[in-house]
Amino acid sequence: MKVLIIQQKMIGDVLTSTVLFEVLRKHYPKAELHYLVNSHTIPVIEHNPVIDKIIPFTEAIEQSKAQFKALRETIKNEGYDVVIDVYAKISSAWIAKSSGAKYRISYKKWYTQFAYTHTFSRRTISLTNAGLAIENRLMLLQPFLPDIDFNHKPKIYLTDAEKDLAATQIKNANIDLSKPLYMISVLGSNEFKTYPLPYMAGLLDFIVKKTNGQLLFNYIPSQREQVEKLYQLCSAETQSHINLELYGKSLREFMALTHHCDALIGNEGGAVNMAKALDVKTFAIFTPWIKKEAWSVFEDRKKNTSVHLYDFIDYKPVFSNKKPVRKRAAKYYEQFTPTLIYPALDEFLTETISIPEAERFSATIITFNEEKNIARCIESLLPVAEDIVVLDSFSTDTTEEICKRYPVRFMQQKFEGHIQQKNAAVDAAKYDRIISLDADEALSKELQASISRLRQHWEKDGYYAKRFNNYCGQWIYHSDWHPDRKLRIFDRRKARWGGINPHDTIQMETGSKTGRLDGSILHWVHQNYSEHAQKVQKFSTIAAKEYFKLGRRSTIFDILVKPSWTFFKSYILRMGFLDGLNGLVICTFSAHTTYLKYLKLREHIKNQRKNAS
Repeated sequence: MKVLIIQQKMIGDVLTSTVLFEVLRKHYPKAELHYLVNSHTIPVIEHNPVIDKIIPFTEAIEQSKAQFKALRETIKNEGYDVVIDVYAKISSAWIAKSSGAKYRISYKKWYTQFAYTHTFSRRTISLTNAGLAIENRLMLLQPFLPDIDFNHKPKIYLTDAEKDLAATQIKNANIDLSKPLYMISVLGSNEFKTYPLPYMAGLLDFIVKKTNGQLLFNYIPSQREQVEKLYQLCSAETQSHINLELYGKSLREFMALTHHCDALIGNEGGAVNMAKALDVKTFAIFTPWIKKEAWSVFEDRKKNTSVHLYDFIDYKPVFSNKKPVRKRAAKYYEQFTPTLIYPALDEFLTETISIPEAERFSATIITFNEEKNIARCIESLLPVAEDIVVLDSFSTDTTEEICKRYPVRFMQQKFEGHIQQKNAAVDAAKYDRIISLDADEALSKELQASISRLRQHWEKDGYYAKRFNNYCGQWIYHSDWHPDRKLRIFDRRKARWGGINPHDTIQMETGSKTGRLDGSILHWVHQNYSEHAQKVQKFSTIAAKEYFKLGRRSTIFDILVKPSWTFFKSYILRMGFLDGLNGLVICTFSAHTTYLKYLKLREHIKNQRKNAS
């Protein structure tokens, strides 16, 4: 198989798209893989062993019709089987169309989709810790790779000679590698992506005070004036820790210097992506007009973390690359003061939690044989929870092994019922503010931001969030499953799990106040119909037993009418039919669960009478 991937954009985009090569090489080790990129971005992919050929797209090609035509002819003559266009612009669509490849894949745009055999709409909600930037790229492999592992990361490959030269440069600059060394991304790619210099100076003063570290600046000669301005804004003590003369004269040199640093800290952008690809720790500051969940890639609050104004203040953001929106960045940056960032930066530098105990969150999860789900659930909680309790019911799969890879408290006890288990997990939590999830759930990144804002703005006793349900690979937008609001963030001093097993709910104390949060609890309900059918049998049995304990009755009305009403309400009144076949299946199973629940209850009552006689 011969594959061409087109990514004519910035350095960070070109680097991120290398995950496609990692996946393709894993599944097709003998495939021939080519990469068409803007020529100035080539340094980030040099020496990459999974890329067989780099095709440079130069300014001359862009400006010359003859050269652009010659490039298209060259692409056509290569005889590619697959062309993946990550750029999705008119010029790249033309190249893809000219290739004649059997598979021509890109994103869905009305003005270019004619050029492709398969198109996809970009996701707007990140479903994994990989983030949207990677998820949306790997989605393009679905026409021939339907099951994809999202745990692939971009990588930069430095030669030993490059590493050794950087080490020599650091030594000759009299930098002491026994002390922390930080690369500072002092400037963004433009003024709209640059954290204000006076604020940045405050962060640099904080870093030096906390770590006694040494600082290198990432910049190019044309930015020297701005860099010196920042230098002058720093305290005299911080200035003595900055080496302005040692910087990367080229991209490869910058990457080699960063390789020897303890972390890269500063403006989110290409430098942060390069550091991550070098396996160097990162602390990124997002500009207010960029959606964090797009580029917060593989963040775990320890090795890679980031801050966004939206984590602290709900300024009703508009995330757009349009100029009027970007121009408002200066206004929002004024609100993004260093004092907001200090606690997160302190935790990153010292690996200790500096958030006041009253503002900390505990997360609770109960498990039994959740090896398919638990990692995703835990990873979604890491950015917001200071304490994660996993209460397991003696799983027989690898759930325990997976949990112990993460900073969680793994506990086990015999299963006494959903309500009992969840209350036991809440009781074991360190802090009063609780985030309670099931193992097949995860926090969306928008909900993570909402929870972060609660730290200093906790005004209610509990908070609802919408639950967004994935059924057999399809996200459900109707029936009783949407909007499916759940109260999962609460003060345990004012709430307990209650209800009737297995349908547990949070029950607030009388007089308690509740609110709503932006974002979703992502819920992967069932992978197939057989799994759903088994759960219907299990849950209807549990519900019937609970109803029997409570002395509930089961009449012919309950057995015949209630299931019919359940179906009518969900499928017709709440428009479950708009979710297609799966909408019909969901509503049918819901009605069947109601039917079985009352039928089994009637059987319990009948057996009791028989035993009594």
